[in-house]
Amino acid sequence: MNATVGIIGLGAMGGNAAKRLEEKGFELVVYDTRAQQMDAHPNAAPASSVAQLAAKSDIILAFLPYSRQVEEVALGKGGVIEAAKPGTVFVNMSTISPSATQRIAQGLAAKNIDVLGAPMNGGPHVARAGNLALVVGGRSDVLERCRPVLEALGTISHVGDIGAGEVAKIVNNLILAICVNANAEALVLGVKFGVDPEKLVDAVIDGVGFNHGMRKHYKQHVLKGDFGENDLFSVDYMRKDLALAFELGDELKVPLMFGKMADQMYQAARAAGKAANYHPVVCTLLEELCGVQIRSKA
Repeated sequence: MNATVGIIGLGAMGGNAAKRLEEKGFELVVYDTRAQQMDAHPNAAPASSVAQLAAKSDIILAFLPYSRQVEEVALGKGGVIEAAKPGTVFVNMSTISPSATQRIAQGLAAKNIDVLGAPMNGGPHVARAGNLALVVGGRSDVLERCRPVLEALGTISHVGDIGAGEVAKIVNNLILAICVNANAEALVLGVKFGVDPEKLVDAVIDGVGFNHGMRKHYKQHVLKGDFGENDLFSVDYMRKDLALAFELGDELKVPLMFGKMADQMYQAARAAGKAANYHPVVCTLLEELCGVQIRSKA
């Protein structure tokens, strides 16, 4: 494929995705408001603005955390809408409001620019390895034009029309938030009785209580006490995604009671000064209350 790929946003996810695509031989144009982020990609052509990137790209991937940021680079002054040529595809890669992606698609359609929503499941190291799980919303023919690029980053699940990808990602993170908090409650109960935390986690992974949060977050991070302030998914970012779920629930008149309880636990983590920590740190609140820790003896 000879398409030039533009990448807007070179943070933990966008930067690692760019490195992956460089390795796969794609010609890249990159833009970030921080010049040092672009300097980390010497094999890519740096752009001085979103508009310059858009003019040079066939497929544009946006790795930005908030709905308003994605809308601004797509539809705002000096954005994609002002410079991209007809037939360009704009792809949102982040967890944002489905209605924002729909507005972007509607706005860019006037310039014959196509849109996909392809939010990512997986962290920075997963992006670097090309093992992301992408939930895609948009037309099938547009997806086929982008398939080589997206498949270089991971596996694709085409879940419906514009906005469906964002909804699927919001649903995933809603479930994750609830499970991480439910895991904390259950494990503290078992550890308080005296069961070895590592054996207890393994027993759940092998049993009917298995969930991704237990296998990844508790097995790989909580047992090690790894809640560092790094490029992993923070408490604040989880609350941002939960807010999107509540916005959607409000719009569709769907009660999200367990999600609200999980959100309040994350809010408590923020109150305890843990807003920037990796989000499973929420388990430490219950640990401290009950006087135990879910940690490996090693």
